[in-house]
Amino acid sequence: MSLSSLLSIARSALLTHRRAMDVTAHNVANAQTPGYSRQRLRLAANPPIAAHAGWIGTGVTDQGVMRTRDRLLDAGYRRESGLLGRSSTMQNYLDQIEAAVGEPTEGGLSSTLDAMFQSFSDLANDPSNPVRRDLVRTAAGRFSRQLSELAGRVLNATQNAVDQLRGQVAEVNTISGRIADLNAQIVAVSATGQDATDLADQRDVLVDQLSSYMSVRVVEQKDGGIAVIAGETTLVDGANSQTLLVRGVSGGGYGIGVTGSGGTIDPQGGSLKGLSELTTTTLPGFMRQLNQLAAAIVGEVNAVHQSGFTLSGATGVDFFDPTGVTALTIGLSADVQASSDAIAAAGTAAPGDAAIALQLAQLGGSGVAGLGGRTFREFYVRFAADVGTQSRNSALDVEGQQTLVDRSDSMRLSVSGVSIDEEMVILIDQQEAYSAAARLIQVAQEMMDDVMRMV
Repeated sequence: MSLSSLLSIARSALLTHRRAMDVTAHNVANAQTPGYSRQRLRLAANPPIAAHAGWIGTGVTDQGVMRTRDRLLDAGYRRESGLLGRSSTMQNYLDQIEAAVGEPTEGGLSSTLDAMFQSFSDLANDPSNPVRRDLVRTAAGRFSRQLSELAGRVLNATQNAVDQLRGQVAEVNTISGRIADLNAQIVAVSATGQDATDLADQRDVLVDQLSSYMSVRVVEQKDGGIAVIAGETTLVDGANSQTLLVRGVSGGGYGIGVTGSGGTIDPQGGSLKGLSELTTTTLPGFMRQLNQLAAAIVGEVNAVHQSGFTLSGATGVDFFDPTGVTALTIGLSADVQASSDAIAAAGTAAPGDAAIALQLAQLGGSGVAGLGGRTFREFYVRFAADVGTQSRNSALDVEGQQTLVDRSDSMRLSVSGVSIDEEMVILIDQQEAYSAAARLIQVAQEMMDDVMRMV
């Protein structure tokens, strides 16, 4: 081996190990950077050359920087993240509805409903007593207001879910556009033979964010780009991305569509899945039950009340406003609001008759065909229990999914995360290799000096 070959080998060792130390220093600097993947310089022996004594090595080189990343662990994390996104979104809104229902408490709607029918019973004991008539009107007015307020909160929650759905779809469009831009940059950098590991980390962080909104799958492409499939829709393909929008669905509610095509897509997971379910199924289902209760109460009470006589002897008077047959619009009739004398307590014009007041009181304990044979109270208690059950189940789902997300994240950090202790050990090895290469140059220089003196 010639002295020039020795110097060339030493030079390759110096340059390569210096770059390896640069990579290690980069790891240390980004030890706390979210989404950063530990990097390693891939070392390889230079191709040997043929000599009269056989093949002789020519030193060391590198084959670029590699990221320590496990795609299977990434896929597992994103799958669990999507499930957590749906569960946490459902829990947030179900907790709001459960708080609005406020059962079982003395101020809950079930207690107010009981108080209304109890006031009819008290009126039957003294049907001409103006105080008891006022108490009936007050109790019924309180019940109708409380039912309207509960329905209003369900409606507000629905509108908030729609607004959040629109906002998150806009965020998804922004993220998918940035992923497409990074794809273009990574492909361009890779085509020049340079490393795009940091850009790939940025892209993976965005894909992680996207997975909380929708279920996503990543397909790697040969040129360094990726395709992102959300549900069954290709959201990003190389440098191109789809634009999503919110559109109404048949039967009510809202879904997610792709601009330029009809229908909706199924996000299959993530907060968008939860919001779509809330606006299409869950919250409208709650509202339908409240409307069913309101319509049944207005219809049953008015049917009995119209057959009775007021203090002035009038008959055919409505107790509730017959046009307010929804939970939002339920209210007392104009006649009852104007005067409690318009409450029909008697079945005849005879003084002291309280037959209608008794019938109205008995309605509270009677099964209603429009409510599946259940009483008003049983129907509402079942509604409140359903809300509570769904809220508790969603909380359990969130707790379980959070555990799985944390575990998945911990597993992939064990592969891609930076350990300062490990990097320090590697840096010492690289420093010794660099020092040895420097010593090799010094030896070659001393040998060259000896040759020159001999000449």
